[in-house]
Amino acid sequence: MRLWTALLILLLAGCSSTSQTSGNSLPQTAQFDDKSATTDTMAYRNLAAVIYPKSFETGGVFRVKATGNLEGRVLLNTEYDYRDPRNITIVIPPKVATELEENVKMSPEAYFLKKRVLVKGQLVQVKIWFSSNGKRSNKYYYQTHMRVASWKDISLVGD
Repeated sequence: MRLWTALLILLLAGCSSTSQTSGNSLPQTAQFDDKSATTDTMAYRNLAAVIYPKSFETGGVFRVKATGNLEGRVLLNTEYDYRDPRNITIVIPPKVATELEENVKMSPEAYFLKKRVLVKGQLVQVKIWFSSNGKRSNKYYYQTHMRVASWKDISLVGD
């Protein structure tokens, strides 16, 4: 059943895409001469779902709409609600966040908020468990993360 679901997702993603692909890369909808273009987050989400629990090295251009911080990790979200299925969460580990802050002279959350960013990282789907009264429940949902390994793997693009 899971195989049929994965094949259906790939088929639908392929039919809805009008951009060109090459090799094993995702469709790139971002063109640097277009000041507002971003990467198709649903194509990334679909790929992460198909390869789950594995990850995939890729890159893209995303608009950061919301930010957060969890246990020292900086979280940059492409949607206002991080639970939105269209959301890609760019995860910057604590050490990388500190290095980034030293280089840009402000917090990564403030620096990237409401900006377009060019990101290179590991695309992975993550299972998020709900909890009740401090205990994990049997309910969960999935988030799509792009994990950054170095502060040089993320930069501003245009505005």
